[in-house]
Amino acid sequence: MSLLKNFIIEVESRGKNVRVALVGAGQMGQGIVTQLNKMTGVDLVLIVDKNDEKLDSAQAKYTKDKNHDMSIEKSIEAIDNIELDIVIEATGTPSSGADVANKVLNRGINLILLNVETEATIGLALNQEAKRNNSIVTVGDGDEPVAAVELYNFANEIGMEVIAIGKGKNNPFNTFATPKLLKDEAIKKKMNPYMLTSFVDGSKTMIEMAALANYLDFNIDTEGMHGAEATYENLNSIYIPKKDGGILNSRNIVDFAFGIAPGVFAVVYSDDEYVNYEMEYLKMGKGPYWTLARPYHLTSLEIPRTIMSLIVNKETKLSAEHWNVEVVAHAKEDILPGTNLGSIGGNLIYGKAMETSRAINMLPLGIAENNIANNKIKKGDPLTIDDATLVDNQLYRYWKKQIDLINIS
Repeated sequence: MSLLKNFIIEVESRGKNVRVALVGAGQMGQGIVTQLNKMTGVDLVLIVDKNDEKLDSAQAKYTKDKNHDMSIEKSIEAIDNIELDIVIEATGTPSSGADVANKVLNRGINLILLNVETEATIGLALNQEAKRNNSIVTVGDGDEPVAAVELYNFANEIGMEVIAIGKGKNNPFNTFATPKLLKDEAIKKKMNPYMLTSFVDGSKTMIEMAALANYLDFNIDTEGMHGAEATYENLNSIYIPKKDGGILNSRNIVDFAFGIAPGVFAVVYSDDEYVNYEMEYLKMGKGPYWTLARPYHLTSLEIPRTIMSLIVNKETKLSAEHWNVEVVAHAKEDILPGTNLGSIGGNLIYGKAMETSRAINMLPLGIAENNIANNKIKKGDPLTIDDATLVDNQLYRYWKKQIDLINIS
């Protein structure tokens, strides 16, 4: 039976619709509202955003005739006194993700993060918080990490070993890109220039692949990953061990490839002679390494699947069980003491994926946001924890708990 049919049965057995709140009515949030408007058995009861125009636009998109009130609010405090089953956090800001998680998970409410920035910053701490409170935290369907997990699960279920897994990338990185540089392109694409900058400077890719690695217990093969030029036809000759002609020093690797976007891929392996015969017969190319691919991911449009899965399967799609990869803040330009470091996708910092064991005392990109530099930092250099004065907010407190969890494990 399909997930949709099972969801409808579950809602009917509950005797009431699933109550959902959305935090963040930007580009992704608008898509979520549009999709929730189509869903049977779901009531969107609250939208939170600081921007009046975005709130009004989101409210206008939710036109379905319902027997419930839908509120729009500017503050996440509105979550506190309302009955909810699921909250969707779609701001893309780690500090907001941490604040919402603290309010939601501690009440036993499930949390969907269309905010992989939060997952890549404090995902292990949130995973433990959710378990303590019998709630679930998950990255949403539509983001590349969850799309990649589907390939991973498929490969494992048919007995294939996953050697490398990752995402495609449209254009080469410009790690020193700024919102000002990309302003015209952002307007043309109807995007927030900071979001576009996080794509172009590579931060988003580092964040997404770190989240994937920390869920699958995979690692990166080199600092910043390889990011090879590839096609779907030759991925299985590139992302394989060096001894077999590829570029990898080890197995169980996350990475990305230029030239195959959009979508995700997995390079899998079988040492079974008959399986390899079957794969060649089925036009999958020449083994023993094979490429599985999903050439699309539909971001916010796939969120209905996450909602249905939470209600029916009651399990996460992706939430860190390990902390193998850290995304470390690096300087886009020379930074002077007293400077506000700004945000992900901003003017001053970008992220690079590093093995956690090598990133000790380095400043995570998500933690660096909007803190003040203590020292002079050279362009291109990583930031250390001592390079910034860190505000004691909810994000910081989750991060400190996470450090303890990493040290214990």
